[in-house]
Amino acid sequence: MCRFIAYIGPQILADDLLYKPRFSLITAQSVNAGEMSVAVNGDGFGIGWYAPELDNEPCVFRSIKPAWSDGNLRQLARKIYSPCIFAHVRAASPGLTVEEVNSHPFWCGELMFMHNGVLGGFKQIRRRLLRLLNDTAYDAIQGSTDSEHLFGLFLNHIGNPHGSVTVEEMVHAMKKMFEDLSDLLVEAGVKQHSYLNLAVTNGTGLVVCRYTTNPNVQPASLYYMHGREYHCRGEVCTMEPTYGKPSAIVVASEPFTARRSDWMKVERNSMMVVDETMRIHFHHVEMDVEKLDFESIAPEIG
Repeated sequence: MCRFIAYIGPQILADDLLYKPRFSLITAQSVNAGEMSVAVNGDGFGIGWYAPELDNEPCVFRSIKPAWSDGNLRQLARKIYSPCIFAHVRAASPGLTVEEVNSHPFWCGELMFMHNGVLGGFKQIRRRLLRLLNDTAYDAIQGSTDSEHLFGLFLNHIGNPHGSVTVEEMVHAMKKMFEDLSDLLVEAGVKQHSYLNLAVTNGTGLVVCRYTTNPNVQPASLYYMHGREYHCRGEVCTMEPTYGKPSAIVVASEPFTARRSDWMKVERNSMMVVDETMRIHFHHVEMDVEKLDFESIAPEIG
């Protein structure tokens, strides 16, 4: 349910990420996603980016319109030039409203967060989850999505969400979020599976998770590519290779460039970490809730 892209590296035009590639997020994946059961993502969109020459906090533009029909996004993408960009097209989970505050990405201080998938049993744990939150994390939740409540649970483990946050702190908060979530699901006896592809950034680093509690299926698709430079020249968008540490990294729900060999799949139930020096690390993700007996029917997910 949803598709997203996260980019970090040298400054690029948002247009090169969102519109120019052959299988771009806006012109292709929002109307005909290739690796999800529901092909149309028309329940709103959002783009967030950083302008470090101005300050360290992201600027976010969100809408409830389908991404493919929004002329404002088309114009903005030609002028947004940033070293860190998040973009998301939404297919709303059943029962959740289509409102601007429910569009991704979500943000607090220097942090941005987005999610693809569904939190099983969200209605059963929502009240318990909110009771766990400190005032800052609680106040950060403006909408009604399971996604933003996950962000609140993440923020609950950041010492000062409105200050500078390191990648190490983000990794710690993500691990604690999974621990708390597992406890909530076990306590509530939730029987529905969760599909949690998550991305969070502080503008200089990136933490991404690909996870499901369902042992019988793969998590929602998630890929990455890295190299010296990502660029579009004419109709060809590509990542220039490097033989050392990468300078540019893209994470996406599905490959959007023509050269599919550039892309690698994020492994099942893993956390991908891009630190402030652009080094990539991976960690395994596991929750105790996986040991419970679940319902056999899985929801349609992206």
